[in-house]
Amino acid sequence: MQHPTKPDHDDEPVPSTRNADRDSREFRVGRGLKYVIYFAIAVGIFMLLSRRSSGPDEGRPAADFELPAVSGTSFHLAAQHGHPVVIEAFASWCPTCRRTAPMLADAARAQRASKVQFVGVSVDDSTAQTSAVKNAWSIPYPVLHDDGRFARLYKITLLPTIIVIDAEGRVRHVTTGMPRRSTLEGWLADVGAKAI
Repeated sequence: MQHPTKPDHDDEPVPSTRNADRDSREFRVGRGLKYVIYFAIAVGIFMLLSRRSSGPDEGRPAADFELPAVSGTSFHLAAQHGHPVVIEAFASWCPTCRRTAPMLADAARAQRASKVQFVGVSVDDSTAQTSAVKNAWSIPYPVLHDDGRFARLYKITLLPTIIVIDAEGRVRHVTTGMPRRSTLEGWLADVGAKAI
């Protein structure tokens, strides 16, 4: 009976331990890099979605509301029908709101093709804080104090939130943060209130 003989060499090459370690390290680094990229994409998507997660849905009728102004009068959205309205939800403690105030004040003072009503809605704790910020920031348009109803009704979760409503009472544009002046002017032109 003949026994099989063992070949002098293997047909399959065996990687050296050094090469196997390097390949394993490259695999771990490659896989780790892939997870970092996926994480960065997820964070980017979250930021884009959360940036637009404050405010009402565009294209829908604006919900009616009435709030007291710090001047002692009240503001009723339904009374503005026939004119575009720009609403800024803000707070005195919000640094972006503070930087946005002069741009909105300039836009409110500009001569326009048709009347547009600017209004600020402060989510500060007290009417006194709201009144103080109106004066400190030289806001030339009505500033209202929200008791929480407006923020709930308009789904305000980020500040500032700027809402542009057209003359028919539809929400046309919503953004959070400070828009460029050119962007705001484009929105105002879109609702018939182009600067002249």
